[in-house]
Amino acid sequence: MNPKLRAAGVMLRQGRSGEREALVQCDEDESFYRFAGGTVEYGETATEAIIREFMEEYDLEVVVGHLLVVNEHFFQYYGKEHHQVTLIHRCELLVTNDIPEPLWHKEHNSVKLVWRSLSQLKRRPVYPEGIFAVLEQETPTITHLVTGRSYKS
Repeated sequence: MNPKLRAAGVMLRQGRSGEREALVQCDEDESFYRFAGGTVEYGETATEAIIREFMEEYDLEVVVGHLLVVNEHFFQYYGKEHHQVTLIHRCELLVTNDIPEPLWHKEHNSVKLVWRSLSQLKRRPVYPEGIFAVLEQETPTITHLVTGRSYKS
């Protein structure tokens, strides 16, 4: 089994209340939050994948910045072990930070994209686990998160 490569984008802004906000993907009930992105296709860079995914899923043009987090995630799916590596980059919307809210995913009608304050994000799980601490930092360094394993080697 080979690891699957994914890429995702984190966007942060100062909200109207003065609190930092993140652009996050979630389900209709906002039972969890994660960052938009998807699988890196053969011959594509993580940057190219993020740009493509935001356009395909939400018709949003983004500028991809520096690498923020490398997440190695181990999980079981239908009884098989999986290893997924996600490269999470800082991003900005190309045109404006104002998007229709919620902005619904073009292919999955139960997935939406919304701006949420860091205090709102604290109330629900944010994936990958451990990324919330990175979001709280003023000048974060590249972080390596390993999730889904009950032991460390």
